[in-house]
Amino acid sequence: MGRKNRSRVPVYLNSEDANITPEELAIILHGAGTVVHRGGRSLLVKLLKGSRDKKLLELGLDADESYGALSHLTLDAISRKVDWTIEEGFLSYYYDWRNPLLMYTELGWELERPQAAYSKFKKFCNDIETGEFRMAERMANMENELQFDVIDLIAQRCDERCFDHLEVWSKSATKRIRKKIAWAQRTISSRKSDGMSDGA
Repeated sequence: MGRKNRSRVPVYLNSEDANITPEELAIILHGAGTVVHRGGRSLLVKLLKGSRDKKLLELGLDADESYGALSHLTLDAISRKVDWTIEEGFLSYYYDWRNPLLMYTELGWELERPQAAYSKFKKFCNDIETGEFRMAERMANMENELQFDVIDLIAQRCDERCFDHLEVWSKSATKRIRKKIAWAQRTISSRKSDGMSDGA
């Protein structure tokens, strides 16, 4: 017997009375970063609501910083706001076999990118404080442009305590990223030297 023909799961959007605020748009786009390429709009809605859905819990999304970010709203209200972001071109979706998966549009990623970079930067800094290397080990798997943004923040705001973490990151990074990390280390060292000179 041949494989059964399974049609694609249809997507029905309804943004009626969404009444989305700029703050809610930012929350939705940030939450989408956890869901893109791994789930659809319903998973994003449940994440933002703080649902105890089985799939969401299996993916460990209850530990995500966006979990429950819109918990004061109903699932229907969140769904309409998410649908609005799709209809207005901030998010889109594509099919992985028969399942629709969320993705950023160019417009949506342009808005989310600074927030995403700052979020990764904060986690990187937290690892430095706790002596863990979780973000340093994961950063090389992220988009190059996001890595560049995080490195810029590190160069601007961190001191030499971050060097061990940068070295761990560098070991699994591409050549371009390694060069950027080396630049950040030089920038941080130079800033420290300038500070010592100013205080002399």
